[in-house]
Amino acid sequence: MISESTTRQLLVRSGGRCALCYGELLTSTFTQEPVYLGERAHIVGRSTDPRSPRGEHDLPVERRDDADNLLLLCASCHGEIDSRPNLDVFRVERLRELKQRHESRIGQVLSLPPGNDTAVIRLQGAIGDSQVSLDRSAAASAVLDQGRCARFPLSHDLAGIEIDLRRMSSPSIGSSEYYEACRELIDRVFDRQVAPAVEDGDIRHVSVFALARWPLLVHLGARLGDKLDTDIYQRHRASESWSWPASPTEHRFSVDLVAEGEADRDVVLALSMSATVHASEVPEALVGYRLYRIVPAGDGIPHSDIVGSPASLKSAERALRDVFADIELHRKKARSLHVLGAAPVSVCVSLGRIANREIHPRLILHDRVNGQYLPVMEID
Repeated sequence: MISESTTRQLLVRSGGRCALCYGELLTSTFTQEPVYLGERAHIVGRSTDPRSPRGEHDLPVERRDDADNLLLLCASCHGEIDSRPNLDVFRVERLRELKQRHESRIGQVLSLPPGNDTAVIRLQGAIGDSQVSLDRSAAASAVLDQGRCARFPLSHDLAGIEIDLRRMSSPSIGSSEYYEACRELIDRVFDRQVAPAVEDGDIRHVSVFALARWPLLVHLGARLGDKLDTDIYQRHRASESWSWPASPTEHRFSVDLVAEGEADRDVVLALSMSATVHASEVPEALVGYRLYRIVPAGDGIPHSDIVGSPASLKSAERALRDVFADIELHRKKARSLHVLGAAPVSVCVSLGRIANREIHPRLILHDRVNGQYLPVMEID
């Protein structure tokens, strides 16, 4: 029989949450009253009887009620792992791995000092035909790797601050109507949820996870601004993970002045980072403008995972600031900065945060549509 001491130990090690679905097991979903909903599930079945799930294992019977052989689960997950059709999936080794992973994560979260929590903001939109999932667990794991504890506030379903642009429809991804509709949704979430919570002090730090057309990422960054403490994440194609690699290749970035341009005209910035933007691709209407290009330093070649660490992102941000500083020095009267984008997600968000609308020219963002760059959004 499972002792009361073992049950308490299991509750503490599992943090009062289901080890599989992470559901909270100490509060009623319907009444919000304290209700114990957890169930103690055996990894190796309690007996050697053939009807006992995974009972044929060689673990001694006298050790099968120990905490190391028990999972704290909700009723639904308990039924799933013990259902006969699922026994080939939920084998002993797999359940032990899930238990270890969950209890280690609980221990890691609780070891973080107070004040290391962060509000997670997730933005999901269409990128071509891509529908990459950006779920809570991936965000929580990536944040934990950086020494912070993820919070998903401001919603009754604990999904947190989620901006879903995938339901937006448009006959053309490059149409101004599409971008305007997406911008209105982003603004609505910030105006109704984020800004009041920041003003009240409920949000002091945010972690941003975003997938969308790059001009919308710039607008997201502009709404965040540079006053709110922010960490920006991105999906790494090589690992298909949102966590920053443990041993990244550090890339640095530099600014090239490609064309001096005429003194009384606007300026152009080509982000040649995740792919190469050639001078010949600059729209004819922008020829004759002062042209900057941010590229990987040295012999670096643009590619999708070029920003593989927070240090690389800091280098990209310094390059962006260098561009704005040079504009202040040499083209102070420029009204617009036209941006042609081929940059990682994190850099696009950073561009919006760094651009100071009180000092810098307005941003006119040119997206690549049918092989050519067209102006689709303004950040003023």
